[in-house]
Amino acid sequence: MPQVSDELVTDRPIEAVFDFTTTAGYWPRWHPAARRVAGEVDRPAQLGDRIGEQVTVAGVDNTVTWTIVGCDRPHRLELTTNVDAGRVRIGYDLAVLADGRTRFRRTVDFPELGPAFAEAMRAQSVEGLANLARLLTEGAADPAADPVE
Repeated sequence: MPQVSDELVTDRPIEAVFDFTTTAGYWPRWHPAARRVAGEVDRPAQLGDRIGEQVTVAGVDNTVTWTIVGCDRPHRLELTTNVDAGRVRIGYDLAVLADGRTRFRRTVDFPELGPAFAEAMRAQSVEGLANLARLLTEGAADPAADPVE
């Protein structure tokens, strides 16, 4: 099963990063595949939540329903969905580094759908983490940040 994994390091506190990245209403602000979300999207995800998402990957639009299958705030979130080709799993892993900064790692396991799809997943992952890093630097994870739109 193919996998993409990217990480960033930020000065933001681990709890703030976890809450921002796991609040699905923010996903379209930072991840290029995310077009629209529905369900439990106005708060950090919790075990058992179901989140609908309209996505575009490699020029293909799809609607998926994610289920939160693992949650250990503020260190880990795991969500899964099933698509025609198989299961997709996303993991968020967060840790406080020795210097007090927060490391956020996003890992996606997805079905084999050919090199063009894998390359699109990789490119969107890199772009998404760059967008997330920018938003965190700009204060998006601050408690007074704009609410989910």
